[in-house]
Amino acid sequence: MRTTLRQLATLSLLAVGILARPARADITHYQDGRFCAGLNLGCSGNGPVALEQGETHVINVKGQNVNFCSGASVAGTNVTVAIAGTKLIADGASVGTGQIDLRFTLGAGATPGNRNVSLTGCMGANFTLVIVVLRNGTASTLAAIPRQSDLFTTVDLTITGTNIANAGVRVVNGPTLPAATAQAQVLTSTATSATVRLTFSTGLAMAQGQIFLFDNAFPGACMPGIGVRTFGCYGPGLAYSIEGPNVVESISFPTGNRITPGSVLTIRVRLLRPAPTGTFAIGTVTGVKQSGTVTTLGGELVKWQVHPAANFAAEPGTTFSPTLELNDIRIAAGAQQADLVVRLISLPAGCNLTCTGTVEARTGDFRNAAPFKKTATFTLAFQ
Repeated sequence: MRTTLRQLATLSLLAVGILARPARADITHYQDGRFCAGLNLGCSGNGPVALEQGETHVINVKGQNVNFCSGASVAGTNVTVAIAGTKLIADGASVGTGQIDLRFTLGAGATPGNRNVSLTGCMGANFTLVIVVLRNGTASTLAAIPRQSDLFTTVDLTITGTNIANAGVRVVNGPTLPAATAQAQVLTSTATSATVRLTFSTGLAMAQGQIFLFDNAFPGACMPGIGVRTFGCYGPGLAYSIEGPNVVESISFPTGNRITPGSVLTIRVRLLRPAPTGTFAIGTVTGVKQSGTVTTLGGELVKWQVHPAANFAAEPGTTFSPTLELNDIRIAAGAQQADLVVRLISLPAGCNLTCTGTVEARTGDFRNAAPFKKTATFTLAFQ
């Protein structure tokens, strides 16, 4: 009987000891003050957590009894970690959830890539957090983009900077003509340069936007902000502007878009950009190298017509023929718009009270499609 009681007592003490022993420590969540800052528990798992070269930053690491961890170390050189604090927390997690705050200090030359961070002395166990060291680079200059001779769908951009290797890219779409969206991909990248290809959803005469490079080791870090240095981005972004052939931006009617027989219609044709000057550089002439420029006619040729053409006549200063498919006007070099004036002789057959007329204008290769062709409507009325 004594032996049995002694054995039971021993078993009872062992059971109490087992129940009283804290559970194993384990990393379940982390808060980095950036992507996981707004969540109650933070992001689940043990990383990777993004840090940039040259920064000092505190990460809150959570898990059952991690507050008992007494040591922290990080693999590799130029990165150090220190325990900034520990505590028990009550944030809706399981009983015994703890938090350990780790302060990381990264040198400017810390080798990019993943690093294992070891937590030791955690109730006799070791656990690992993963950080990823991002390059703190700057994409500083976008090379001049040549004017495109035809509608463009792909354009390569050349970017120079410092510490911009392993680059990924994001594009913020701006205005285009016609409306389109751009996608971007990095063709090549080194520490000092990158080539980015923009691909547009349709052929364009003009496109504007911004591109942001980032360290592709952690693509989610760079969330572009206009003109602001965003964490993980190689600088605040670079604006691009691509020009193709000049096109008609708009057709308007400055004196009104409703006319009656005998009245005039003023048509204002406005280009996307001022008409080019008529100069070109002198190169080799009959085998002799010369320098300077030659002035030519310049300007921008626009072909236009009003419909129904047979019901209109030209006003002084406007060259117009109702029998031609398209009439010509040359907008002078440096000018961006011109006015055309025609007179309505009579209403077309079948137009009793009101009907609709059309003006079309074309540039470039004068094809019958946007953006080279632009149209606008006006009203013909009996009175």
